[in-house]
Amino acid sequence: MWPGVRSATLVGVSALLVSSLFAPGLAAPTSANQARNDVVTERTAEPTTSTVALGAYTPKLLHVAPGATDTSLTVVYQPIDPLTVASAPEAVINYELSFDRITWWPCAAPTEAEIVAGSAQCNLSDLRPLRTYAVYLRAVETQEISLGSVAATTISLVAGPLIGTTEVPASADPDKPAKLPAPRINVTASFNPASNSLGATERSLGVGTLPKVTFSREIPNKETVEKHLVVSAETDGVIRPVAGAWGWVSERSAVFRPKNYWPGNSIIRIVSDLDRVVLGKSGKNYFVGSKKLNTTFQFTTARKFVAKVDGKTKKMKVYIDGKKVKTFPVSLGKNEWETRNGTKVISSAKEPIKIYRSESLGLTDPEDQYELEAPWNTRLTPTGEFIHAAPWAYGRLGRYNGSHGCTNMYADDAEWIYKNSIPGDVVYYTNTGGDTVEPWNGPGGLWNIPWSKWLKKSALASNSNSVDTDTDAGTGSLETAKPASA
Repeated sequence: MWPGVRSATLVGVSALLVSSLFAPGLAAPTSANQARNDVVTERTAEPTTSTVALGAYTPKLLHVAPGATDTSLTVVYQPIDPLTVASAPEAVINYELSFDRITWWPCAAPTEAEIVAGSAQCNLSDLRPLRTYAVYLRAVETQEISLGSVAATTISLVAGPLIGTTEVPASADPDKPAKLPAPRINVTASFNPASNSLGATERSLGVGTLPKVTFSREIPNKETVEKHLVVSAETDGVIRPVAGAWGWVSERSAVFRPKNYWPGNSIIRIVSDLDRVVLGKSGKNYFVGSKKLNTTFQFTTARKFVAKVDGKTKKMKVYIDGKKVKTFPVSLGKNEWETRNGTKVISSAKEPIKIYRSESLGLTDPEDQYELEAPWNTRLTPTGEFIHAAPWAYGRLGRYNGSHGCTNMYADDAEWIYKNSIPGDVVYYTNTGGDTVEPWNGPGGLWNIPWSKWLKKSALASNSNSVDTDTDAGTGSLETAKPASA
């Protein structure tokens, strides 16, 4: 059974069960054979065009939509005209659906009227509610090889995927009353896949990016919003739900944080059916989701880039898609200028050449004064932590710490990070002797809120619309924080 499908049922399908092909020895459904043969018999007098072998043909998926229940999808496809496909005598063309192109389930044979109309329907049921699926279609030609014995002879190319999400039908959704309350204000929303000062405009981002939805009004019913946003990741053509939680960072804005980083090389979708949803009331006015909130927010992740920096070993190890590809010696912040621990996320702020000056740290002792020019600077935090080349520090790389909080590297190594990292890539620090990165301190800050505390920012997880939207309480601010430098 495919994960996420309780019983992989198709409404109205034939009793013939298949895994990937029709099994020899199982009787083909008589009604399906007869329906297809009737079509061929009645239409043989029509002029024919050149035919194509079914194995070279791709059937057409037309539409995937939520079904009649919150555990079903309706799939619409275009049946093949039997006169346009080169088939063996008495052959029957059936259709199958899949979520992963490995396990297939049969549809009922299309009727003659559906073939003529060019549109047939297959209803998937017993799915998981509020789940996004990638649907594939193929045609399978079968032929009776002996009395009561059917075998697949040809399989078409695979069509898809088309994406569909199971939803509560509007008629059964208590958040979408048939008669909307009045007076009401329509609420819209904007989407930023690269929030928290990531500074990126790219749609392909590192796995540490944190997407944010911002509404046009303050939202009283936050739990209702979270229930109507479905987050999934499509990797290698297979869609899976993403374990994570929404955290409200203001009365209007919520950020989705996966429990772990996003999967790499994936399409991330946030399916919203907030249209016509009553989002609460302020004064005499009700807030209702506008039609535009029936939408899908989307971005993609690039390869999974995670660099791990260990202050004990003085090494940075870079992993791409789980495989270690580089090991670099580094030097971190010295005593009283320790580099912060925790997750940091690379932003779009990079500088090929940067001048570091002691005055930015407030150093006044003449012996502490410096002005250093460094190439290949990749910013991690607004408090001043960079990964950069440090030609003046080559003697201590991999041996001991001596910077004012930055990560010092050889020029070639710093250049590699500069040129091979993108906004959203993760750099994780341990054993530095420093404090943990503050939630407000850069695009990776929110990753450092303990998971149990993050869940308290979710109305759905805490079962309350009154959530703590202040992520920075007790953690200081950029103005009062200790800065970092070369």
